[in-house]
Amino acid sequence: MAFYYTSLFSIVPLGLAYGFLALLFAGAVRATRGVRGRGAILSVLGFVFLLLPVGEEFLIAWNFGQACKEAGTFINKKVQVEGFYDDTSHWWRQLKENSNYQFVESRDQSNGTLWRVERHGEEIKHFRIDRPTARYHFRMPSSHAPIGYKIVKHETVVLDTVAGDQLGRYTRISRTAPWFYWSIRGDFSCDAPGQWPLATRDFLIFENVLIPAGKK
Repeated sequence: MAFYYTSLFSIVPLGLAYGFLALLFAGAVRATRGVRGRGAILSVLGFVFLLLPVGEEFLIAWNFGQACKEAGTFINKKVQVEGFYDDTSHWWRQLKENSNYQFVESRDQSNGTLWRVERHGEEIKHFRIDRPTARYHFRMPSSHAPIGYKIVKHETVVLDTVAGDQLGRYTRISRTAPWFYWSIRGDFSCDAPGQWPLATRDFLIFENVLIPAGKK
């Protein structure tokens, strides 16, 4: 299991919860004096009170640990390309200075328009297109997709649209905090089995799959 990290924001409300339950248990001790089977009753009640505040965390931690078994970076094939289509955002409308791709097509998420950015010598030109023409697509089929109680999946893939193959996949599993965690909640996720609380890899898996033509 992968438990959420602790801090002052979680210890204080958890302590208050256990303090309140302790008062209730003390009342139960007084109320059951002389009751037959008192020991068994108090044992069950005590177990319930101990588990009740942290029960949600045990549930989330267990499910999160199981879900993380499918996390990771999976590369089936690498190919050399002139460029590709990026369906995840519009930030590729300007090619990176350190990028060796000759072109990138992308969708502007704000209005759905399609763009193609090309290198022409020292110049970079961009213009609208009606549809993607690149064979290889970088997509995000899952983003914050619920797969369990307070657990979501993020996933990016690289597809060969001609052969119908998936060349690579990156899967990250994230979870949220239990009820007793106040205020600030940092990222808690895994992108490989047994690795948490922070993901260490990059969701831009195309950089590992789509090799710019001419680059070794």
